[in-house]
Amino acid sequence: MSFIDDNFTVHYDGKGERIALHQMDGGQVSRSILALVTLYDESFKEANKLYKTNIVSQVYVEGGMQPGSIKWLMRLIANDEGSQILLNENTPLKQRVLNSISKTIELIRNMDLSTTDIVIHETDSGYSVVIDSDFVEVDEMQCAILTNEKIRGALASLASPLDGTELDTLTISSNHESISAFQITAKDRAKFVQKRKHTKIVAEGDFSGFYYIDTLSYSPKSKWLLINKDKPKESINGLIIDTAFLVRVSENKEKFSKDDLLEVEGKWYEEKSKLTAKPKRTYHITTVKQHISAGDNQWDLILQ
Repeated sequence: MSFIDDNFTVHYDGKGERIALHQMDGGQVSRSILALVTLYDESFKEANKLYKTNIVSQVYVEGGMQPGSIKWLMRLIANDEGSQILLNENTPLKQRVLNSISKTIELIRNMDLSTTDIVIHETDSGYSVVIDSDFVEVDEMQCAILTNEKIRGALASLASPLDGTELDTLTISSNHESISAFQITAKDRAKFVQKRKHTKIVAEGDFSGFYYIDTLSYSPKSKWLLINKDKPKESINGLIIDTAFLVRVSENKEKFSKDDLLEVEGKWYEEKSKLTAKPKRTYHITTVKQHISAGDNQWDLILQ
């Protein structure tokens, strides 16, 4: 049985009058505690999905204080009724999860404020996230945490009190040296509270071939449903972005009927709202090479 019983120190510091008396707004304290419960709970849920485990975590709170700050202890208890899981270099799963939280916080800290989307690319060796125009490699656990909206919301709640006037630093550290501590400062606050509109995991590729037209649209913003000529069970619901073809359609220079064929080329993009979600594939038809009417001798045209 894998078992975790660990104390985390949650420590807000600052130079304000209230924090000097070990006082902090009750609403901020309650939101911070709830945020930390969410942070750990959601992280272990993501681990369960990734590694097929059954870790259940509970968090308990104890209060404490010292001059110029307010802090409390959070006792994290989690167990997995299955076998102990070891990852790379014999790293226990619990340690991977908790250290991945710290590494994910570093990723957010290094993001530019102008970055409103987090785009993660799936690579042959794992995943990479774009930070200041550079690709930074991340593992599956960091990727799962980064793409979990509840976790990013929890981090925003933790950073929110750091206005630089009353409070300026949040530090969360473990009793175990092997588990990385993390810190958020007033300087970092905007990067954590900023809402990023989209989070995507992206894979991409090319496609080409002959497709029957099942459903067409005269609107350039609507998708066409095409059926693969050689594999009728395969279809694409794609957006045609070949402007020359769309102009011919809008000017009624293209006439369509049942069983017409299009020879097309394009790109596909695969996106997920988060790592453990189901992928959604989008097709962009970049070139319509031929429009072969059903009344034409299709086989002769295709074989040319």
